[in-house]
Amino acid sequence: MKILDSNIKIIFLLLWSINSIAQLEWNSKKEKIKIPFELTHNLIIVDVVINKVDLKMILDTGSQSNLLFSFPENDSIEFYNPRIINIKGLGYGESLEAIVSSKNTFSLKNESVIDENFDILLITNHDIGLINKLGIPINGILGSSFFKDYLVEINYAKKKLFLHKKENKRITRKIKKLNSTKINIIRDKPYVNFNINNNNSEAEAKLLFDTGLGDGLWLFENDEAQIKCSNKYFNDFLGKGLGGDIMGKKSRVQKLKINKFELLDALVSFPDSVSVKSLDLIKGRNGSLGGEIIKRFNWVLDYKNETFYFTKNSLFNERFNYNMSGIEVQHSGVEIVSEKFINKNNQSDVNNTIYLDDANLSYSFRYFFKPSFIIKKIRLNSPADKAGLKIGDKLIKLNGKKSYNYSIQKITDLFQSEEGKKIKIEVEREGEILEFEFYLEKIL
Repeated sequence: MKILDSNIKIIFLLLWSINSIAQLEWNSKKEKIKIPFELTHNLIIVDVVINKVDLKMILDTGSQSNLLFSFPENDSIEFYNPRIINIKGLGYGESLEAIVSSKNTFSLKNESVIDENFDILLITNHDIGLINKLGIPINGILGSSFFKDYLVEINYAKKKLFLHKKENKRITRKIKKLNSTKINIIRDKPYVNFNINNNNSEAEAKLLFDTGLGDGLWLFENDEAQIKCSNKYFNDFLGKGLGGDIMGKKSRVQKLKINKFELLDALVSFPDSVSVKSLDLIKGRNGSLGGEIIKRFNWVLDYKNETFYFTKNSLFNERFNYNMSGIEVQHSGVEIVSEKFINKNNQSDVNNTIYLDDANLSYSFRYFFKPSFIIKKIRLNSPADKAGLKIGDKLIKLNGKKSYNYSIQKITDLFQSEEGKKIKIEVEREGEILEFEFYLEKIL
């Protein structure tokens, strides 16, 4: 079956699971397997192979199921034993149709572990949005089945995963030096308890440990649990789920504490009640702990003994920044860019100095495919909104630099950089080139 290229998102919550007895089989002579990963927008991206096709997947402790929602162009893949189901997800919207496929073959790129009974959920007819959000090809999500059979060590600082076949003396010595916290595994997903201090009151929060969430912290407002958004917040677009857009409030918590570690003024998002109404939340769940916080620690995940080990790393003291422009930028494909250069037959080289024959100069052109970007969302009353920018504007230049020389990550870094920074944007709107400028404004 051919999976068409589609858009995906950063925040993914799903109301469905695949019941299987799949198991990762160790296929290496080594006791420890090293897996390098990419880290972008706080998400872990690993290279895998499914049914002999190379794919890139987000490693997601918060997903009960494995999912596929896009596929490399000009390629195809066979899936086995398909059946159609309806699922619901976070956001505004109705349920959607998906295909369940079982008895597929999964492996890491080096075939060090293999699963020959791999179940996967195929989302083939929905605009999800992550390939455009991240600007790199993401094919799907690798869920809980990856974590259940072995110790999984995540070193965010070095961008490496390690699978440990068993608890030998080396790994036992290592985890004894780490901090530990007991977790609850419910429906194959891990839950941790954090103490949260906000509005000058402290509450213990039960949080889904979710490496597939790019944000650091999501909380569900609950008067009884003393979890409420502070008076200092702004309304924002939080992401896009299977159910549609996710709206809510963005704010900060005074303090977040696990064991001896404290994080101050961490950003927090409060999704609105409409966005979460369809979710079958487990009793007592107060929110999700995501990548922006999880990445500040290195972890050893022990699902079998329901214990996570951790210690802070070099990312621990990074500032909790947010987009101060109000612009949500999205990758919108590629454009052809030409580069003019002088033909070599017009040049002479004497004593390592190049001379040009001005009388007979001739030029040639090189052509490159470069990324293009559009404005997908604009926060109401934000600096970009007040300056006059609109949804659908195509970025041409950012602070005098051609937009195709940026990545989405670099654009994000620019919009999060510093309060008062001047931003000059040139855009194309309905065939007309327009220029705007504004200053980054810190609200929180």
